[in-house]
Amino acid sequence: MAHEREHEHAAADRDESHDSPIVRTGDVVQAEPAMDMNDTTTAEKIDGIVAQTRADHPGAEPERVAEVLRQRLVDAHIDLTDDEVRALVTD
Repeated sequence: MAHEREHEHAAADRDESHDSPIVRTGDVVQAEPAMDMNDTTTAEKIDGIVAQTRADHPGAEPERVAEVLRQRLVDAHIDLTDDEVRALVTD
């Protein structure tokens, strides 16, 4: 049985559209942010998405960070204006 589990290790791939890791463990794929499993306010979700985006793109140009941030906010069903996104990137 142990040899059957040898192939069930976690492997991180890159999600091209978001430039972030996708973690696969066996047949289970985590396609949503882990924070979606908890009750959080929209402001807390935004703070988390901004923090993760900054961590994923250290030293990136602000426009690239804003582009990734916009997509992640859309994926989280959070609608912000371009001005609001730019303000999050520059804060």
